Amino acid sequence: MPSRIRPMTEEHELPSLEAMLAGTLALMTGYSQALQADLHPQQRLLMGAKIGSNLDLLAGHVGLSESFQRILLGLRARWQLMSACTEQAEPRALPASARLH
Repeated sequence: MPSRIRPMTEEHELPSLEAMLAGTLALMTGYSQALQADLHPQQRLLMGAKIGSNLDLLAGHVGLSESFQRILLGLRARWQLMSACTEQAEPRALPASARLH
């Protein structure tokens, strides 16, 4: 039997679910680095909003188990709280149209 060599997959060629997970983890890392770099609160809020949006999308993905979806919903709630705390510390940081719901 001939062996099948699978070509290397570039990072940008990940399946959509894995790409969303990887992108969300990268955003979370960027958010934590932004805190250390004392990045303007508006940038952190925008990153947090995108992370929350990604967590919502992931929580509804049929390719993930119900248990994992519940974990993602819990993380989403924590991101909402964190964003609310950042916004309270700097209320003018984010326009109302971009705030988390």
